[in-house]
Amino acid sequence: MFLVYLWNYIRGYVIIVVMGKSIERFINICSRRQILLWDIEKKDNESAVMKASLRGFKHMRPAAKKSACRVRIVKKCGFPFVLARLKKRRGFKAGFAIFIFLFVLSTSLIWDIEITGCKPDVLPQIMNVLNHGKIKRGRFKIGLDPRKIAQEIVMQVDGVAWAGVEIKGVKLTVTVEDSISVPKLIQNNQAYNIVAERDGLITQMEVYAGNALVKEGETVRKGQVLVSGRIQSQRPDLGDFGSKEVHAQGKIIARTWYESSLPVSMEYTQRIRTENEHKTVYLRFLDGKIKLPGKKLSFELYETETYDKNLTGPFGINLPIGLTIEKSFEIIENKIGLL
Repeated sequence: MFLVYLWNYIRGYVIIVVMGKSIERFINICSRRQILLWDIEKKDNESAVMKASLRGFKHMRPAAKKSACRVRIVKKCGFPFVLARLKKRRGFKAGFAIFIFLFVLSTSLIWDIEITGCKPDVLPQIMNVLNHGKIKRGRFKIGLDPRKIAQEIVMQVDGVAWAGVEIKGVKLTVTVEDSISVPKLIQNNQAYNIVAERDGLITQMEVYAGNALVKEGETVRKGQVLVSGRIQSQRPDLGDFGSKEVHAQGKIIARTWYESSLPVSMEYTQRIRTENEHKTVYLRFLDGKIKLPGKKLSFELYETETYDKNLTGPFGINLPIGLTIEKSFEIIENKIGLL
């Protein structure tokens, strides 16, 4: 029902009064000629109130003439009549023109910047590249070259192998792929030893390649060779007749000991929030913010929590305007001894 009402309101309709002794005949003639009538309400034997579309009302005169009825408009409803009334007002015309200008201007700017696919430590570097190129919220889209921006990010940011920049509507999206470091290649035809990383007691030892120099249960020192990559070939009857170099491989587990010390105070400070709190509100636009009028913060000790509320436009676009709310909670400190 709502969709039908909305459709009729957009097209426009009129509320009419039909007067005469043959109202039923008038309705039948309109029905045969496909003139839409609805919400028909009979007042008495010679009058009825009903609604008709604008197009139907324009073709209603022959039906009224044939049925000897008179038709009078009671009310004009719908968007066409509202627009006709507004067109007569100069202020509306000026306001509408300003609205169109601001709308076109706003759609020509970058209102939201999103960066995806990068590590947290790389994000500030990408933002520096964008800021250096004066690419920020509120910047005109004209003159921005997504391919050039992506190339600058790859060239200036370490750890980025690929970058893509897309401008869709008022949103600029930067998608990056982190570079993968190439592992160091190990030459299997060269000798590599396995050494102890720290002091410990060998508890398990499995040698896959190489010559084991220690056994389970032995204590080793940091840097000591556990498995040698040089294998000495021997035969009981011939003695030593050469050696072979391999990449030592194995699984070695050792028990180690750690010692650490730190000073411990004999008392600590307990921070307790009271029921008193203070709220400070800032109006944010682009990268600046303005403090709104309010009471002055009077707490000597306090903790602050910050919340951002962004204004969202059509299609979920984050507009560069919003509020920043800082809640300050009064705290008291109590020193408590451990003994």
